[in-house]
Amino acid sequence: MRRLSIVILIYIFIFVPELWSHSTDDLEKHHLRGDFNTPCFYFQTVDVTGDPHFANGSYLHDGVMIPHNLIGVYNYEYKDAVTAKRVAPHLRGCICKLKPCVNFCCPYGAMHNGSHCVNTSQDFNWPRQVNMTFRNGSEKTVDIFHQFAVVPFRPCELMFALDPRLYEDDAWTLYENGTLFVESTNAYLSRQDFCMLTTFETNDTSGPSYLNPANCETQTTNGTVKIINAYAMLFSIPFMVLTIVVYLAIPELRNQHGKSLVCYLLGLIVGYSLLSIGTLNAHLDVTSIECKVIGYTSYYFFMAAFFWLNVISFDLWHNFRGTRGINRSLEKKRFIMYSMYSWGIPVVFLVVTWYMQEETNISPELQPGIGVQHCWINMNTWAGFIYFFTPIMFIIVANIIMFVMTALKIHKVQREMARIMAREDSTRNLKKEKDKFGLFLRLFLVMGVTWSLEIISYFVGPDSSWAKIFYAADICNAVQGFLIFMLFVMKRKVKQLITNSLTNFKQMLYMFSQRYCKSPGTPKSNSTNSTNSLSSVATQQSKVFTMPMTTPNPLKF
Repeated sequence: MRRLSIVILIYIFIFVPELWSHSTDDLEKHHLRGDFNTPCFYFQTVDVTGDPHFANGSYLHDGVMIPHNLIGVYNYEYKDAVTAKRVAPHLRGCICKLKPCVNFCCPYGAMHNGSHCVNTSQDFNWPRQVNMTFRNGSEKTVDIFHQFAVVPFRPCELMFALDPRLYEDDAWTLYENGTLFVESTNAYLSRQDFCMLTTFETNDTSGPSYLNPANCETQTTNGTVKIINAYAMLFSIPFMVLTIVVYLAIPELRNQHGKSLVCYLLGLIVGYSLLSIGTLNAHLDVTSIECKVIGYTSYYFFMAAFFWLNVISFDLWHNFRGTRGINRSLEKKRFIMYSMYSWGIPVVFLVVTWYMQEETNISPELQPGIGVQHCWINMNTWAGFIYFFTPIMFIIVANIIMFVMTALKIHKVQREMARIMAREDSTRNLKKEKDKFGLFLRLFLVMGVTWSLEIISYFVGPDSSWAKIFYAADICNAVQGFLIFMLFVMKRKVKQLITNSLTNFKQMLYMFSQRYCKSPGTPKSNSTNSTNSLSSVATQQSKVFTMPMTTPNPLKF
């Protein structure tokens, strides 16, 4: 119990303060998530301070009338895609809700001098035309100011200009929704990953000029961590498969908790596989049907995995309430109920998530974002918290409550047994329940704590100095399958069961070979001895495989 108390205190020390201790300033500084007090996400806005405004509260910006309900006061600006700074309160309009947006690296009529944008008094030939591709594949030269809402914003400090007139590998395609396709990398870039700039055909700025995109450096720290996590998840999958094989192959492990663990791992395998594909496949069009299928399917199986974790917690807590002697028929019915709960409730979450993304016109930062800029829920907005981490938090809190109640029950039983002479069967029952609780403890530490740290990492944000601390937690969560394999398969008791099963399998192969693979030249006189030998082996084998009608001694997990 002393160790248990230490574990609980460490968990509370790590999880609770970090989750809620960040001030509003920290959130605004390090997060891409919007503010519920503003009408939209910052990167969907333009500064309308100097624009014409009307009595009804609307503003006119570059020919787009922005209604009063899409005007908000912002007291910060983003230097790049992740770093914000405090500024005087000013008005911004959510123009990207009314028209597709595209970023300009500098305001129109300004140039970048290597460190910042500067206005120029020279009479440059500023271009407005750009080739645009529609979804049906047709191309058209359009006025970028008519087709898009232009937002002056440089997404990152280090940019790489693409100029197909100088380098064939720099070929690019701009789509009507503002997505950029770069042919050299065969990758689709969202608006947050590039900006348009003016390039001149010669050093003579009075000559022909063109609009070309400049994309961010692809190998950022956050991007590198995502790639490492994807490979870590792929590394973890074979160990989860091996764990499933062991728990399905050995009868002693096919109990209620073993089957629940298998279902949990199945959810993780599908979720990890699809999430890795979506992360590592740079050629995947984020707006395609394939991307949406990957996103929604992985979301469902991740949610199902968490509900199976909740089932394991509940079943262990329920058993400690004093229920004894559950027969196999009742156990099967209970497992069916658990399956309906764990596979069914995530369907409700999936339908709600799909409906909020595909059938509503709510604010984009409140939409899941699957199939828009990512093949997964957009973790850069509040969508990650609303649709993914909120149900996870409730499940983790419920598991913690059941964990503490189970620990208190064990402590109470131990004190009662210390006062009286414990009978042998009572001692055995307590040992059985303590062994199950050990399984619960391992699951809690491996699964609950790692996912709790994932939630904290979400609130900390990718640009915070705290973020690097949680990179290790991200990796531990990704290699969860390996940790589960070491905890639940590489145990002495389980390894002994595996050894026994392999021995029995070898004996069956030997019997089969003796019966059906005899040499044609074998004398008939030996048939009687062979038959007697086989009968003896078969008798011994039947003793090995005959399961007793009584419940076997519990194993430690």
